[in-house]
Amino acid sequence: MTFSYNSLFPHPEIRESQGEAIDFALDALINKKKRYVIIEAGTGVGKSAVAVTVSRYMNNLRSVSTDYCAGSYFVTTQKLLQEQYVKDFGRPRGSMKSIKSSSNYRCSYHRSNTCKVSQQMLRNEDRSSKFFKRCTFNCGYKNDKRDFLESSESVTNFPYFLTEATYSKKITPRDLLIIDEAHNVESELSKFIEVTVSERFVKHVLKLRWPDSNTQFKAMKWVREIYYPKVRSQLQHVEKSLEKMGMVDRLKDFESLSKQYDLLRSHVKKVGTFISVYDKDNWVFDLVPGYGRSMRKFTFKPIDVSPFSDEYLFRLGKQVVMMSATILDVKTFCESLGIDEEDVESISLPSPFPIDNHPVLVYPIGSMSAKTIDQTLPRMSAAISEILDQHKNEKGIIHCHTYRIAKFLKNNIKNKRLLIHNSENREKILKRHLNSKEPTVILSPSMSEGVDLKDDLSRFQVLVKIPYPYLGDPLVKKRMNKWSGWYSLQTAKKIVQAVGRSVRSYDDSATSYVLDADWSRFYNRNREIFPDKFKKSLTS
Repeated sequence: MTFSYNSLFPHPEIRESQGEAIDFALDALINKKKRYVIIEAGTGVGKSAVAVTVSRYMNNLRSVSTDYCAGSYFVTTQKLLQEQYVKDFGRPRGSMKSIKSSSNYRCSYHRSNTCKVSQQMLRNEDRSSKFFKRCTFNCGYKNDKRDFLESSESVTNFPYFLTEATYSKKITPRDLLIIDEAHNVESELSKFIEVTVSERFVKHVLKLRWPDSNTQFKAMKWVREIYYPKVRSQLQHVEKSLEKMGMVDRLKDFESLSKQYDLLRSHVKKVGTFISVYDKDNWVFDLVPGYGRSMRKFTFKPIDVSPFSDEYLFRLGKQVVMMSATILDVKTFCESLGIDEEDVESISLPSPFPIDNHPVLVYPIGSMSAKTIDQTLPRMSAAISEILDQHKNEKGIIHCHTYRIAKFLKNNIKNKRLLIHNSENREKILKRHLNSKEPTVILSPSMSEGVDLKDDLSRFQVLVKIPYPYLGDPLVKKRMNKWSGWYSLQTAKKIVQAVGRSVRSYDDSATSYVLDADWSRFYNRNREIFPDKFKKSLTS
């Protein structure tokens, strides 16, 4: 069967690899009637244009269904990618519509409020007031949400998508669900499902004693019998307080109470769901001690998210297309999400960029393992200083893996070009790097993906440490034991993603340096899961 989709493609020309991906996806969805299609495509293939074309073709073919609505959902891991979809395919002739949570919108009437706060204020507002009329009939958030739900092409981020589909039920199943950056599905589901209880909240909000629960059994018993009933009661109390409160003269109090209500409402739903699905063999309990001003907390995290993947995510598409540059191991990927490989068709397409444009140079400075990192870090600082001198007029990024490493390098390399961030100012520092005319260099443990450092924004990058998942996390150990290839796969994905930050087009170029002496051992043991293009770019 020949598919005619040229008129549906969003750009003037279809690259060869894009045509191959579209033909493959349509054949799998239409002829083979597969439920899942996995497209692994290297940087530069143009996955989003492929996804949009497949979506439009399938939408034109649709037959009447009582279980699924027309159109496609596009789900991304980051708001920046979400905005890119709208920029590329929302205007002038496209139908791509985007939505974020109401806390991302500014109220058009009370300019100092977010839409989330104003929506709470409307509960007590006189229906004849200008505020009520403006925010009921012309709310920016509500308008965008309506457009999102009515459009045949709708894009949003994972947290919003999962929350709205699970709790408010506004997002209902469609013919096609397209998941971008699909290598993150397991972690996104895990974050959505996990439950955290903090000592600060227990003592200061619920007025309860912190439990003497140092085992999973005791903690779960306390959550079920004491914590959950109390947090539900607190939600009811806050709701009644909001209904009684006047807003004009007590706006700050209302905003604070409104924020507490939203947090409580979502938390009550999450804890209630957790209690209903809890299975002691599939949850990890972790007691986190207090540190400095931070008080104690404990978490329950799912080991295997596959029992929840369909209920929370995959049920929202009659068929599902998943895209990423780093699936790497389809079998392990499917197993971790509970996907039957009989229901899957997958394809892997290499990056079209010339190998010579992105060499990966291996210089083993020293082992960055826990046993030897203190001895290696001074030598690592010296090596990075030399790299900075070699690229003295060029911007770059240093992937540090941990804040500890980033801080050490910042303190021991006397170079004004280095920009370091923390968890609070990450976007601010990135923006400073993007806008600066100086050859700035980012020190970061958390920019291995989702960051576009094209052209002169980064001509070199350094991988200081092999980015192994943290073995001190009990969840990591449980998943390692459950799936033999899981740990290596997570590490390899992060490496390939990191190396892809600085070469973003066919004519772009950057040099990558791998300095951890543990690289050879890891790579030799896991060579088969790395893409061929990555292997060919390696130079030692």
